[in-house]
Amino acid sequence: MKSNLNKIILNFAVILFLSSCHTFEHQNIFLDTKKRAEIQYKGIDNLKEKSKKTKIDDIDKNRPSNKIEMAPINMPKQKQKVKTVALSKNINIPKTSIFKLDVIKNWSEKKLIQKMGQSDFIKEEGKLKSYQYYFSSCFLDIFFLKRQNSYYVKHIQTRSTKLYGKIKPEKCLKEISNKINRHP
Repeated sequence: MKSNLNKIILNFAVILFLSSCHTFEHQNIFLDTKKRAEIQYKGIDNLKEKSKKTKIDDIDKNRPSNKIEMAPINMPKQKQKVKTVALSKNINIPKTSIFKLDVIKNWSEKKLIQKMGQSDFIKEEGKLKSYQYYFSSCFLDIFFLKRQNSYYVKHIQTRSTKLYGKIKPEKCLKEISNKINRHP
């Protein structure tokens, strides 16, 4: 009889401990469960109705969505949106004409020196003379041919500053045109 009584008490204790809650706040678990279930179902229905009627912006982000107390959590603050301003649509961008090296052809040596200044390197052999101008993106080689006691531009060539390097023609032509336009 003692062993049966011990089994009954032990089973009753196990059932009681398994069905009880883990905190002191949730007492009367058998009575409260039905009320909680009703509140949760009503809350879900209310949320569905409110979501149809309200906009997302109208919901208070600081208020918790359910009524059951939870551990306090610091919600991250939302960053403020940066206001943007539209630029005026009518922007006048001046069209720049692309500089062409053919403009230099048939210039005299004096005119070239007036427009571009003295060259960085000069080489002369008989009727031929060559000037080299050094730029950051390219080298400009200008070859002269002697006619009637003066030299005239016969050939123009650009090349890379590095051995077997690639040349960027737009950048090179821009530097050359800047040098020509800088000198009066």
